[in-house]
Amino acid sequence: MSERTLLQAGDTVLFIDRKEREYLRTLKVGGRISLQGGMLPADQVIGQPEGSLVHTARNEPFRVFRPTYAHLIPNLPRKAQVIYPKDVALMLLWGDIFPGASVVEVGAGPGALTIALLRVIGPTGTLLTVEAREDFCAMARENVTRFFGEAHNWTLRLGDAYEGIEARDVDRLLMDVPEPWRVLPHAARALRPGGVLVGYVPTVVQVKTLVDDLRAHPGFAAIEVMENLLRFWHVKDLSVRPEHRMVAHTGFIIVARRVPEAPVARENNALPLDETC
Repeated sequence: MSERTLLQAGDTVLFIDRKEREYLRTLKVGGRISLQGGMLPADQVIGQPEGSLVHTARNEPFRVFRPTYAHLIPNLPRKAQVIYPKDVALMLLWGDIFPGASVVEVGAGPGALTIALLRVIGPTGTLLTVEAREDFCAMARENVTRFFGEAHNWTLRLGDAYEGIEARDVDRLLMDVPEPWRVLPHAARALRPGGVLVGYVPTVVQVKTLVDDLRAHPGFAAIEVMENLLRFWHVKDLSVRPEHRMVAHTGFIIVARRVPEAPVARENNALPLDETC
């Protein structure tokens, strides 16, 4: 059995009970894990194959796994609203994030999108995250370090992206801030021609303002707006139906492409200002 199969001390794991409730815990040598069904010695779990069935002192059964990204994010420690995995998936796909990409992220939140971006760009890519709140910076750094690990290609900068973005010639720029239209002049300078801009906002009013400003800006085109509704199904014996609860609207995703801006021409169809007779 490979070493990657076995649960190790220090692993963050997900316990799932018989009612499919989830508990995110960290395995510490000699530690005791508190669950809905009682206490469980961590040493009883360390060294077991991932997916094992373990029992608490009250004989309550739990399956234990390392969490996938989709199961980690809803359980992520946070003080700010997290971007749900269903929306992150669309942002990564429609944003065309690729290994080796140079990416700017505006707004760190609890670090959920940061983790996804780091996983996709790989060690050859670079990620700059700009966050205006110091407490959000601390929260994102803690979550990324704990659930992703050391990321030497990630720079977390405390700063106001409404005032400016220092990066230039980047491939992709993603925004999760209350007024993303205020970032557009700086995003235009940061993105290379052909680069992709992705915005994430929760309300229709924000969508309208952002799209109007994108259309008014000469540096952006190919604007698309979408949302993603996710519905799970209950399948047990002859009971096959949609789940009563649905992860419906969580946010809108706005995608645009950076285009070269036409030079400003003189009146009367004269030569552009950067040309001479």
